[in-house]
Amino acid sequence: MKPSEISPVPQEVPITEYHGAFQAESDDDDKRNYSSDDKGEKQSDADVTVKAAAADDYMHDVQDLEKRIMDGTATDEEAMVKDNHDIAVKVLSTYDDPTLSVLTFRSMFLGLGFSCFAAVLAQLYYFKPQTLSVSQSFLLIMTYFFGKGWEKIIPSRGFFRFINPGPFNIKEHCVVIIMCSTAASSAVAIQVISVQDLFYDNKMNAGVAIFMLIASQCIGYGFAGLLYDICVKPSQALWPSKIPVASVFQALHLEGLGSKRVKFYWGIFGFMFVYEILPQWIFPLLGALSIVCLINHTSPVLRNVFGGGSNNEGMGLFTWSLDWNYIGSACLYTPLVTQLNQDVGILLTYILMSSVYYGNIWRGKSYPFMSQAIFDTDGNTYNQTAILTNNRFDQEKYDAVGPAWFSATNALFLLVDNLSIGAAIVHAGLFYGKDLYPLVKDVVNVRNIWKQGWRSILIEEEEDISMIKDEHLFQMRKSGYRNVPKFWFLLVLAGAFAMAMATNYAGNSGMPWWALIVVLLISFIFTVVYSLFAGYLGFSQFVSGGTGLFQLMGSKMVPGNPVANMYFAMYGQNPQVQAIALLEDLKLGIYVKIPPRITFLYQMLGTVIGAILNYVIMLSVINQQREALLSISGTRLWSGQNAQSYNSNAIAYGALAQQMFAAGKTYYMVPAALGIGCLLPIPFWLMHKRFPNFGFNNVHTYIITQYSCYMSVGVNTSVNPAMVIGIVSQWFVRKRYPRLFTKYNYLFAGAMDGGTQVISFILNFAVFGAAGEAHAFPEWWGNDLKYSTDRCLLPDS
Repeated sequence: MKPSEISPVPQEVPITEYHGAFQAESDDDDKRNYSSDDKGEKQSDADVTVKAAAADDYMHDVQDLEKRIMDGTATDEEAMVKDNHDIAVKVLSTYDDPTLSVLTFRSMFLGLGFSCFAAVLAQLYYFKPQTLSVSQSFLLIMTYFFGKGWEKIIPSRGFFRFINPGPFNIKEHCVVIIMCSTAASSAVAIQVISVQDLFYDNKMNAGVAIFMLIASQCIGYGFAGLLYDICVKPSQALWPSKIPVASVFQALHLEGLGSKRVKFYWGIFGFMFVYEILPQWIFPLLGALSIVCLINHTSPVLRNVFGGGSNNEGMGLFTWSLDWNYIGSACLYTPLVTQLNQDVGILLTYILMSSVYYGNIWRGKSYPFMSQAIFDTDGNTYNQTAILTNNRFDQEKYDAVGPAWFSATNALFLLVDNLSIGAAIVHAGLFYGKDLYPLVKDVVNVRNIWKQGWRSILIEEEEDISMIKDEHLFQMRKSGYRNVPKFWFLLVLAGAFAMAMATNYAGNSGMPWWALIVVLLISFIFTVVYSLFAGYLGFSQFVSGGTGLFQLMGSKMVPGNPVANMYFAMYGQNPQVQAIALLEDLKLGIYVKIPPRITFLYQMLGTVIGAILNYVIMLSVINQQREALLSISGTRLWSGQNAQSYNSNAIAYGALAQQMFAAGKTYYMVPAALGIGCLLPIPFWLMHKRFPNFGFNNVHTYIITQYSCYMSVGVNTSVNPAMVIGIVSQWFVRKRYPRLFTKYNYLFAGAMDGGTQVISFILNFAVFGAAGEAHAFPEWWGNDLKYSTDRCLLPDS
């Protein structure tokens, strides 16, 4: 489905049909606007003035409607949200106060401090037995308390005015979050560096390692800059995951503490903060309620189908969860059309997973129902290192060890991932062709941008304010905030590519220079596709699937080399993940009205700080805990499970791909699925062309196939409640109670996540062993350790 077809309101009508201030251009006008050689007549200054005045009048009407929605005087029809654009202008305020300070000592200090905290914590988590993440919701709450404390405690007169410039405002808070959330992950390059150090005795030079980290992160940032015009600027490019975050920002900072929405937020936050102690620690059965397993604890068939309370246990059919830590708020903000396609895929999962296992396809019954391990013919874990000589595949040793096998459901997961990837590429070309035109224009005009040289750093392209198609962006331009010149992004991309090429050889990757170029070009194509889907539909591909595809590509380009295979995975998938994360924050900056150049500065600082601290902490842990990281079980404080898993995947794809996925081999359908997936969207596109009003454009085959083996890994008790909650929220409440939905739905999502993630952080350190000793709650009926959480038979080992 095209962005312009998400609802009856066309994308090319910049605001809404019932206001005429912003005139929609015809297709011919669009082409003239996008053309690098515009020969159309220029508008007179008088025409521009009239249009700008009309736009100002329209914005006054928009803000008046927003005010009436918030105070409850708007009608149901006025409050109803029908598409992405309505969410952007009715749920979120377009108000901007250009006098608010952004680049302050306080915002920089808090940004740097929490970036260091988040980067260090994320890297420590990577080497813990229990892998955790540093969530943006947790950081949002913590920085809010610190910022407000700073505002109240530190004097604000005289010299201290520089340190404490007054109230901690929404823009300061937002840039702090943008910086520290950018740093709050363990970079993929860390996995490559740590695996080479631990398993291949290749201690990378510190300078090479840090530059490789920065390069792998900043390539994605350069990609994001090139996609700004099509993935951030339009109103329909909603980035649904950022709506709850922006809603929380606006509630906390633009509304008084006595407002109903703020009271509602803190009430839900406080309730979840207390309640989540029950399912996460005291009463785990609440997180996995399976009536079938409560009746029968012993059947492996019932466990496989109805269980789901433990990792790799079962599909969780009819199982229910009361633990928001598992459910999450995506079901509250993801557009309905996306969720319905996901639900179709989930229903197919029950059929497909049962069929491949109980039909004994790929010898499914010989291995566990759910597992991501690789097995030998006898069902034991495959000895991957036994087939290597000098870290390269050895055919003679492989013949002695024998063939490798996946569990049937894991092989199915790899297959449907490739189906989804092929379908996504073709769907984007068929349904998003017109929306991609600005990007094509930019690529064609790269030479012209480069010719402008360093002037582009100081002089951005002039923009007719009356032609802006997004109300939030209009307010920013009206306030005089300057664009980030594309030359800046091109410079970042060029510098990152140069560093990647240099460190590729200095780090002994085994990847030829031409292979790096090929991988980055393909990665950019996928970045375009999945950024569109994430921005417009709230859908982004699962990381593991894309990683597997690039590892398969690497096995063809550089066969038998596990180390090179890791580099293929890193430079193929990481730029996509990083670009999408950065595009999300660029959109968040627009919602909160952050000057774009300041957003650019804080994102770059977060990226660089995170990379450097990731490396420093990794080096410290490896040097001090090498023995624990190399052992299979690790210790109660340290584990090398993530590095071991990454190395195993590299060996599997880098060394065994030809033996497992080549034509005529056991899993030849996995790569073949990529081509088959390309055919899936075509029938629906043809039917949409023939019957444009029948809704065939709402069938997203890439989403359906991506979710067609959704329960092949992890804890699955959250699937059923998420499906139900999503339909209730995005269909029933939105249609039946539009004022309630518009005013509270996304704030509710932010409050549920905030309370859950703050208490989860505390519990992880207080009782789950992240800081050392774990403190299990005493065993009782609601915490029975003899069975899985949902009382099913324990999963196969």
